[in-house]
Amino acid sequence: MADTGFIIWVQQWSTSFWDSFWRGITFLGDMEYYMLVIPLIYWLYSKKFAFRFALIFLFSAYFNSASKFNFITERPPQDLRLIEQGGYAFPSGHAQGNTVFWGFLAHQIKKTWAYAAAVILILLVSFSRLYLGVHYPIDVIFGISIGVIAIGLYQIAWARRPVVSDLGRYLLISAGAVFLLFLLHTQGDGPMVTGFLFGSLWGYRLEKDFIGWKEKASLVQNLFKVILGIFVFFALREVTRAVFINWPGVTEEQSIIFPIMTWIRYTIMGFWVTLFAPLVFQKLKLFTPEAEE
Repeated sequence: MADTGFIIWVQQWSTSFWDSFWRGITFLGDMEYYMLVIPLIYWLYSKKFAFRFALIFLFSAYFNSASKFNFITERPPQDLRLIEQGGYAFPSGHAQGNTVFWGFLAHQIKKTWAYAAAVILILLVSFSRLYLGVHYPIDVIFGISIGVIAIGLYQIAWARRPVVSDLGRYLLISAGAVFLLFLLHTQGDGPMVTGFLFGSLWGYRLEKDFIGWKEKASLVQNLFKVILGIFVFFALREVTRAVFINWPGVTEEQSIIFPIMTWIRYTIMGFWVTLFAPLVFQKLKLFTPEAEE
């Protein structure tokens, strides 16, 4: 599992151009990329589709993080790494996340070009992890495999999901499920994922029941949504970091305070994407008149 032969063989062609190229490709698997794209799909294209998209991605990210802390596999030696990368290696979060992201999107489009594009992007991002020396081949292979399995299982689970019409019951069940997931995995990305999941589950339902904002808008209106929505989203990320994380006594080594504070941060961000941003868009009338009907 810790064979560095392939990484060394690939890196013999390393140049400043290829180093920069593969760093750019690997960004397509970074958490910041997903934090940018999924909210935009929610605000500009379809709330329902983006909500499903977010659910499968979050559950996949949760499983990946939990798996890493179960297997505790170290990354390749530091002298092979062309970028800074912490955490454990197995399975590759970039390979798994990209497989779920592009694979699920292609499955919804159901076009040959979409499947082809998904395969190309998944292979490119996965290869970038090897070239940059932050994963072994086995990490990437299992990451892709788990991603494919996750899509299949999610499709089955979604088709058989119980429909909870009562709001109070929905809020209670979803809160209980998320808190259980949080307690089961308070390390790594667990608090971040479960916090955003909680904010998304509650925000999506509350917006649907009490606001009913419509996504359809003009080009100019969509531009305003993008600028305002993304600015506030990342501003919240930094402000909540300062409020909940960057103060004396809160360190990642602590077993209680840090994960709770991280959970609160991303719960707020999940609420912004699914509830408060749509409320602001509604108040600012950032939708076409026919969408209101």
